Amino acid sequence: MGLVTKIVVNRIHRRLAEVEKPTLTRCLIFGLALVPIPMIRTGSAELFYLSVTLPSPDGFGIALALILFLSFISLPLIPLFLAWALPGAERAGLPKRSMGALCLLIAFHPFRYYLDGLFFGRERRAEVVRMHEQFPIVWAFEYLDTFLLLGLAVMAALHYKAIPPKAKIWFHWLLFVCLLWAICAFFDPLVGISIPIVLDESDARIY
Repeated sequence: MGLVTKIVVNRIHRRLAEVEKPTLTRCLIFGLALVPIPMIRTGSAELFYLSVTLPSPDGFGIALALILFLSFISLPLIPLFLAWALPGAERAGLPKRSMGALCLLIAFHPFRYYLDGLFFGRERRAEVVRMHEQFPIVWAFEYLDTFLLLGLAVMAALHYKAIPPKAKIWFHWLLFVCLLWAICAFFDPLVGISIPIVLDESDARIY
């Protein structure tokens, strides 16, 4: 086991030695930027905001524990992104793995509408529909990956072999964002729940 670990560490070290420091730093920053996305996408950040603004004896502790837990869960995104983006990061053109991942995400995307009906009850789906009608920004947020996937598909089609290294890092980062959006789609009913509460609080203060 120790020999295997040593071999893996040596391979990673050699791989990092082949990459220039600015590229490694840039990829690390993009990897760090992925960490808060699950908290925002699942509505946990909204829950934390409500626990701070609204009086509740246990709300703040629960929300803080959830934020810390999701932060810990999200930390592996950093090495995963580095492992995905660093190989060939300084060469122009998109790797086949990125094209394959993009195709899989596009193919899975229509099933999100089916999953909404499979996992959420009729009453909850009706509440989500009313939320989307009243606050279109919530709908746009939940399906942000629709627009991102469309943009990535156009970018891949036009610049598959000639995309520059800096733009390729952006491509990989947005690809990870789309993946997180698809994974967190099961939490859609929790997104936007703070908006009506905040508006009600504002109206109460006015009156």
